Amino acid sequence: MKLDKKTIRAAQNLIRRSPSQISESAVLRAIVQELEIGIIRNKKIYFTPSNLIEIENYFNKVLGKSILDIDLDVETRLEASSFFSNEKWASGGVFEVMLSMTGRGIIPGIKDAIEAQPNIVYSMKLRDIDVTKISKLIIVENGELITNWELVIPSLPLEYQSAIAVFRGYGKNQKYLNELICKVRPDTKVGVFFDYDAAGIDMALKLAEHRVIDLIIPSILPEDVIAKSKLEEFGNQFEQLTRRLNSPDTPYEIREVLKNLENNKLAITQEHLITHGVPLKLIKNVGETI
Repeated sequence: MKLDKKTIRAAQNLIRRSPSQISESAVLRAIVQELEIGIIRNKKIYFTPSNLIEIENYFNKVLGKSILDIDLDVETRLEASSFFSNEKWASGGVFEVMLSMTGRGIIPGIKDAIEAQPNIVYSMKLRDIDVTKISKLIIVENGELITNWELVIPSLPLEYQSAIAVFRGYGKNQKYLNELICKVRPDTKVGVFFDYDAAGIDMALKLAEHRVIDLIIPSILPEDVIAKSKLEEFGNQFEQLTRRLNSPDTPYEIREVLKNLENNKLAITQEHLITHGVPLKLIKNVGETI
């Protein structure tokens, strides 16, 4: 029997539920065969109360603590190493609990304020940030921009040039991003700068369901930038585009943006907007009517 995360979770479920019978699985079969208990018949495993007590006692002894006290959903390796011999049982990747930030302003830490430099990326846990002291925030879709923020600042609307920029991230990063934008003060300005395409607008509107945002989009699109539009991406995102266009909840100004995307078959990345020096503007207070 492998003493891995899957086995321990199965044993925890057995002990908590205390069934007299359960459908057979490879993990459960390995447990009962290891302990030489239970009866396997017709793809079912049958337990007596004493069998279940024996399972609990076995795992308590092997693990060196009560199996029911073990949290298999700890997210960092350091947390996992305090319970398990294998720190890789942590449910999160090494950087999944971190927020990646940059900017030309102050990142207010719980202990110390950090004077951010736009050519440096700062990785911090949400619990280490004093979110009540953030006055301006920009959420950015693509990590490439975070690592080259000094090139982004000149294109931003003036009121956001000193904002703290946060990478949207992937997977569990997004959970902490959502917590961040929900915890900042109601009067904190939250700008959202995503790709200029249907998917980017759709993601921004989903954030606007939780709090009011300012949507950052190009104020003009030169012909050489329009030529960089990804027609295949436009086609892939057409369902999102039409769904938002047809939704009565889509604000008027956003609907006009979506019509522009549709009419010109646009799907332009943030990177192309920045490398071509496209000036950006705001659609303010998106979310007040969503």
